[in-house]
Amino acid sequence: MQEIFDLQWKLNIYILKNIGIDFLSLLENPEQKTVWIENCRKALSAELAELVREVDAYGTDTQNGRVEVVDMLHFLVTLSHLVDVDPSEIPVPAAAPDHVPSFDACVIRTFLALDDLQNSLKWKWWAKGGGFKPDKARQAVLDLWKCFSQFCTLFAMDFQTVKDVYVEKNRVNFKRQDQHYNEDTKRSDH
Repeated sequence: MQEIFDLQWKLNIYILKNIGIDFLSLLENPEQKTVWIENCRKALSAELAELVREVDAYGTDTQNGRVEVVDMLHFLVTLSHLVDVDPSEIPVPAAAPDHVPSFDACVIRTFLALDDLQNSLKWKWWAKGGGFKPDKARQAVLDLWKCFSQFCTLFAMDFQTVKDVYVEKNRVNFKRQDQHYNEDTKRSDH
């Protein structure tokens, strides 16, 4: 897991540098950190929606479904960087799990963990009090890791499979940055 964390760290530095943001400074700035936690929460939510669409159309036995699970991983690792979750704290996807949860149950658990993450931020601008709750954010991210592990189980992905798909997608993401990534012209093979 450390290698995935390191690769994502390098990708985050590279992507943010391309848009004029220093990732290391962002991590040290409490106001910017909460903005990026929210950005990653939204992105992970969008990836979850893409995964739901994929499963609704094709089931859990597709390579694209596995890629969508790994797309969630990119933002989950970045969230871990933002809230100080160490790779050693993360459950590694098992090859032979004791219990295989339903897809719907995994989606609901993930949605609730994302809601807990959102509630760790002062997002209700109209409410008094509140503020960033780092311990609650950290716990929500740890809960998201449990959900991720369950998705891996559903998609028959052990750690080596996750790592292989992640490393390839990381390479694609670097290439996209070099080609001035554009959402309108994005293709999965570039």
